[in-house]
Amino acid sequence: MKFGPLAAALAFPLVFAATGCDSRNSHISSNDSPRSASTNETTRISSALPGEGFKASIVVADAPAKLRAGQVAIISARVKNISTTVWPALGEDDARYAITLRDRWLKGTAEEVVNDLDGGVSLPHDIRPGEEVTLTITVTAPRDPGEYVLELDMVQEQVNFFRERGSQPAKVNVLVV
Repeated sequence: MKFGPLAAALAFPLVFAATGCDSRNSHISSNDSPRSASTNETTRISSALPGEGFKASIVVADAPAKLRAGQVAIISARVKNISTTVWPALGEDDARYAITLRDRWLKGTAEEVVNDLDGGVSLPHDIRPGEEVTLTITVTAPRDPGEYVLELDMVQEQVNFFRERGSQPAKVNVLVV
């Protein structure tokens, strides 16, 4: 049976999608199960999110209660987009507008900032409203012993932290010895 050029052009993407060769799946994190190929797209944003786009739920899965001064730790956080806006995975080439998970260390209950922008991790793919992703971030404990609060928050780079728009960051008490 012969197919015309139009039929071949329409069938080609279907064959790739059916065989798992769809490039949209190349950005799936090992911690995430794809709901459909379209939920794992990686697009670029070149402007600030709309005001309602800065809403996240962040749950820290495995934060240590105690760290040595200067110790490096790897922490997993489950981030859910609770806004009505898609969070694109990529910003501009200089990272402006990229949406990332960042941490900062606060001293005791006064929440004096000790170390801002300690670590960060980018989104593995676009995050649609209601979608969750597990992100792994590397943090470094402050050099001085004491009681600290480790805060994890989403940020749109060179725009603002989500907390500045009313979203609640995750906070974990950590004793540094």
